[in-house]
This record gives sequence, C-alpha cells and structure tokens, in this order.
Amino acid sequence: MELTIQQGDLAYAVAKAIASVPTKSPMPLLSCLLLDADKGTLTVTGTDLEVTTAVTVPCAVAKPGKVAVPGRHFSDVVRKMPRGELTLAMAGDQVEVRYGSGKGWAKFPTQDAADFPRVPDLKAESRMTIEGPSLARLVSRSAYAASTDAARPQLSGVLLHGSDKQMILVATDGHRLARASRKGTFEGLLKDGVIVPGRALAAASRIAEEATAPVEIEIAGPRNQAGFTTQVGDYRVQVLVRLLQGPYPNYEQVIPKGNPREVVVSRTELLEAVDIVASHADNVTRQVRFSLADGKLGVSSATELGAGRHEIGAEYRGDAMEIGYNATYLLEMLRSLEGDKVMMRLGTALGAGLVESVGGLPEKEEDLLCLIMPLRLPDGVA
Repeated sequence: MELTIQQGDLAYAVAKAIASVPTKSPMPLLSCLLLDADKGTLTVTGTDLEVTTAVTVPCAVAKPGKVAVPGRHFSDVVRKMPRGELTLAMAGDQVEVRYGSGKGWAKFPTQDAADFPRVPDLKAESRMTIEGPSLARLVSRSAYAASTDAARPQLSGVLLHGSDKQMILVATDGHRLARASRKGTFEGLLKDGVIVPGRALAAASRIAEEATAPVEIEIAGPRNQAGFTTQVGDYRVQVLVRLLQGPYPNYEQVIPKGNPREVVVSRTELLEAVDIVASHADNVTRQVRFSLADGKLGVSSATELGAGRHEIGAEYRGDAMEIGYNATYLLEMLRSLEGDKVMMRLGTALGAGLVESVGGLPEKEEDLLCLIMPLRLPDGVA
C-alpha cells in the first residue's frame, strides 16, 4: 500500500471511524482501524461487531492495499500532524506516515487485514432517504428516553418505522416515552419497524448533522442489519448496525387518551425550577413534587440533603393536585422540546402525563410527543 493524502482528509476519516472502536476488547483486531486504499480513495473502517463506521475519502493511490493499524494510537498521532500532504506506505511490517515535506515521520505496527472482521454486506430489502438535519432532530428528540437496563435489551434501542405518510422514532424505558415523527413518504421502512441500538443511532445522527446530501437508510430485516449512508462534502460516510431483536412494546396502548387537566408553563422557567430543586432530591429516585393550584405551579423537594421550593406562574384552572416526578427525566424531556411554552396533560397523580410544545415545533411537518410516569409521593398524596 502506498498513497498520498491530505492530513485533514485522513484525520476526518480516522476521527469518525474510531467512534466504533471499543476501548477494551478480548479481540485485539477490534482495537484496530482498517485502511483500504484503492482507485483514488482510502476507506477507514472501525467496528465493535455491533456498529461499524466506514469513511471513504479522496487520495492518490500509487499502490493499492489493505492493512490494520492500532486505532487509538494512529488516531492520536494523525490528529496532531500539521496540515498538508501526507504519504502513507508500507515499510516492512509497519505503516510509515511522512509529513511536512520531509519534516517528520511516524511508524505504526500492523496486523493482517485478512483477519479484520468482514464489513457486512447489507443486501437491503428496503431503503429510503431523509434529509440529514431532519434525521438528527428526530434522534435527539427521542433517543434519550431509551433504557440502559441490560435486562430488557430491546428497550435499549429506538423503534424506527414508517409508512406512506410519516416516519416515526419511539424510545421508552418503561418510565418515560418519546415519539418523534416527520410527515412524508417513508414506506421503504418496515411497517412494524426495526429496533436500532441507541448507540448506533447516535453515531448515525452525528453523520446526519454534517450531511451535505440526504441520508440513505437501508434495512436488511432477515439479516438483522441496517445501514445509514450519506455524503459529507467529498467524504462518503456509512454506519452499519446490527439490529436488536423484538418485539417492541405496543407503545400506543400506554398513551392516555383522556387526560383532562391541562397545565401551560414557560419551558425555561420550569427547567430552572426543576434544576434548582433537584439539588435536594434523593440520589436514587430523584423525586421532586409538583403542587398545582389556580395560576401557579410549585416545585419542591425535601430530603436529608436539604429542602427547597420554587414557584412559577401557570395557566391552570382546576382542582389542586400534587404529583411526583423523576427530576432527571423531566430535565431531559424539557430539553428535547422547543418553544417558549409547554403543555402538560395530566389525569391522576398516578397516571401517565403527556408533555408537548405549545404551538408545535418550528418544523411544521414534524411532531413530538413526550410521556412521563409519575412517582408515588411518600405521604401517598393523590
């Protein structure tokens, strides 16, 4: 292998691919990056067998070839090299990188590329495209609600499904739920959906944020694989993922249809109130108490750590009500919403509540629904 490449191009490819390289692995090759030079391009690939990131960048190839190099060490050194032209070539059983018009060089040990895990061949049964910024928004508005409990692996992913009318992303951990959607023709997605691991979807979201072309989503259901591919300028970036096995819960069943109590508050004021009062909350339950009365909402907490109360104005007309929530869940949910005001639709102190932005989202073709389950208050107030 021998090639010439711009430092910025190599550094970009390595930085993206290294995100899929595990920090620790019983398989030494999984700590490597695969460099594949051929026909005027260099493809840098990293994988942990669950998520694979492959980035193809332009270069001048004098001699095609493949080689595996130590991922994090290679990334750290290349990142620090000066801008300008680099040359990569084999020097015995090492890769030598020369930079700065002969100013410096670095050598890296290699492993046989033939032993590197094979990049999955999708053979997709269905595919569709979506604008990168739209996909990134859908992910950021939903993925935070996915579970971190290894006992329920399917809930650690995000359900992705579509139709000829919309695309929907849903995440839940059993205590909260976020459903983000976008109108459009997305029948290329399976109606029952696929479950994409949260970490994999985060990687896809990062490339979507930078995309200069639509993101192509490919699904290979029988092979339990999916791919997200786009262009970032001259770079082709692909994230391949192993899908999670279902079934995913019927989330529509848990969305309440008749919550009669409506509370409208300033989103930023509620964020501030919960954030301050949560400093006193229990480290495990993170519980804060909402006290609703005509025209106001009080947020309070009292533990051995201390106590506090913060009151804000609220558009609420109804019976006084007290309800407990996990402050961390509330803060993450409120940060995923947009706009000046949010509406909470509540039923009882033990029933699921719905939270939405008043007036909808800035993107009129998109929608977001958040659900949060309350915590039972210590004194049983309902």
